[in-house]
Amino acid sequence: MKWRARSALVAVGLVSMLGQVVLLRELAVASFGIELVFLAGTACWLGAGAAGALVPPRPGLWPALRVGLLALALLLPGEVAFLRAARSLFGDVPGAYLPLGRQLATAALGLMPAGALLGWLFRSGARAMAASGGSLAAAYGWESLGGALGCAAATASFAAGVSNLALAMGGGTVAAASAAALVRERRGAALAFSAALLALLAAAPALDRRMTGWSHPMLSHAEDTPYGRIALVEASGQLTVFENDALAWESEGTEAEGLVHPAALQARPAPRVLVLQGGLYGIALEVLKHRPSRADVVEINGAMARALVPRLPPAARAALADPAVHVAIADPRAFLLAATERYDVILVGAGEPSSGQVNRLYTAEFFRGCASRLAPGGVLALRLPSLENRWTPGLVLRNGAIHAGLRSAFQDVLVLPGTTDVLLASQERLLRDPAELGARLRSRGIAAREITPESLRYLLTNDRAASVAQLLASSGAAPNTDERPVCYQQTALLWLGKLLGGAQDARLPGRGAVVALLAGLAAVALAARLSRRARPWALVAVASFASMALEGAAILRYQAWSGALFRDLGVLLTTFMLGLTAGAWLFARAGPPAPDPPGRAWGLVPLLGLAILSAGFAGMSRAGLGFGLVLGSAVLVGAGAAVAVVFGYASRMAPTVSGAGEMIGPLYAADLLGGCLGSLLAGGLLILVLGIDGTALAMAALAAVAVALVV
Repeated sequence: MKWRARSALVAVGLVSMLGQVVLLRELAVASFGIELVFLAGTACWLGAGAAGALVPPRPGLWPALRVGLLALALLLPGEVAFLRAARSLFGDVPGAYLPLGRQLATAALGLMPAGALLGWLFRSGARAMAASGGSLAAAYGWESLGGALGCAAATASFAAGVSNLALAMGGGTVAAASAAALVRERRGAALAFSAALLALLAAAPALDRRMTGWSHPMLSHAEDTPYGRIALVEASGQLTVFENDALAWESEGTEAEGLVHPAALQARPAPRVLVLQGGLYGIALEVLKHRPSRADVVEINGAMARALVPRLPPAARAALADPAVHVAIADPRAFLLAATERYDVILVGAGEPSSGQVNRLYTAEFFRGCASRLAPGGVLALRLPSLENRWTPGLVLRNGAIHAGLRSAFQDVLVLPGTTDVLLASQERLLRDPAELGARLRSRGIAAREITPESLRYLLTNDRAASVAQLLASSGAAPNTDERPVCYQQTALLWLGKLLGGAQDARLPGRGAVVALLAGLAAVALAARLSRRARPWALVAVASFASMALEGAAILRYQAWSGALFRDLGVLLTTFMLGLTAGAWLFARAGPPAPDPPGRAWGLVPLLGLAILSAGFAGMSRAGLGFGLVLGSAVLVGAGAAVAVVFGYASRMAPTVSGAGEMIGPLYAADLLGGCLGSLLAGGLLILVLGIDGTALAMAALAAVAVALVV
């Protein structure tokens, strides 16, 4: 019977991580890639799992497990379909934002049923493990091993080009096949369901295209990539590109002109140009009008390039094939660091800094890297979606943080305001004479629809130019940096302001307020020491909180350093799950036999180890040392192992608190809720206010304080 319990827990862990990746990815697309809703989705998933873990298993454990696994097999592809159809089901206009309440309802309905079911399945599997003589720590280890396998499978599937829908069907097939393998009675339904899902896998590409077509009726191409879902729509000769269902570019627009020409006119004729993202979106075509001696175009998403280039209008496609243009598929920051060329113009064509991936192209460190690759008199140009007639306080803070970062790296910064602000920066005085710039435009024979001598005069002399300069000078915003990426959180608040009035003007609390918040949480946890029943739950919740916050800080640090997070996120999460597995197995094998309670060292050592690990990571981060995949994996393995040993120790406090069976659900719920709160606070507040290093130091202190909960 023990092998059946182990197999069930591995299956639950595997499908849990696959399902989490699949459904959170679908939610990101349904919400146009906005991270704020992504965080809400994570909270829904973990909170629902905690609620499910509190539901007692039904009598007839194995038949109930079979029903649960079959329900899960149906839920995964079903919830993918719901998330793709959510905007239509709620009566939304295609391309428009759902009201905030409906977006949160979409997150809840799309994630919570599967999350709650998986929490209940873990409790049921752990109960089966206990009935066969196993421990709760061992159950935690087997489920974590399944989670590691699920992370690895998701990573390998993305690398192999497997669609998100096919991955959901694959997870459902694993759940149905597990139901058939683990429960001998009435296998027919489970086997039939497995066979049906396998048959549907063959039709997954057609189904995937049809479902994506619900939001894009004239769909030409759709593909899931490691950087999000791309959808290409062609109609009446116009090509439109969507990334995570948000409009990224359309072939009839003039946005590229507004970025390229004001910058290139500042440089000498035949400039050497570097384009960091966006080159495929018309920027390369506009750059060629200046007859560059060389133009390097760097794109991060190779799948996007392969799908888009053959469909581009002839002129844009010919521009990319010009001998002066060299297209590279690489991370922009890595390319910049490795470059030996000196450029006259560097153009950043990325989107808003609303994520860690994009934000790293708007930090002071990145701007200093650009400055080091510019030739004397060279110009850096970037653009930001903005407001033309009134800057809200939130917009002032967001743009002010980027402006402050530019000023830390360059001697002169010029802002050209509009519905999209263009920011120019150079180590020499930028030209502000519209007559001279207009003359250069005419002498180079550049014909453009938006940028003309008259429009240049307007951009440089209208009253908004002076008012914007004054707003930025008085914003008081700190520079956006790798260590404290305040910019993408402010961008998320600007988005939230479209749905919830006043949110865009919210300011981050000060360090004192955040430290007081953490102290209050620690005090609440320590108050549990007065209750022997609550003490194990508080111990697990605090350890999970600290480890998840440290995980968030380490992942963001890895992103800032290497830029390969989307490629390697699955690897990093797998190492964390392997740490959980190793810690749980270490406790299950090396600890005293049940039901003897372990010595205090089993609680003290992992907490002190987590504190030392967090403090060491903070020191490395503050010193600006490199943080590659090996170090990142080591930190995550250590964090996972520490929380798993603490979980095992708390589970063995059961003989002095209550029956071991009664501890399964509440302890697992405490683990999930602590991790949920740690992840949300780290990503939405702690890292933004305290920085990556400050967050890690705070977690070191919290882990040290939790020692008081050890008995």
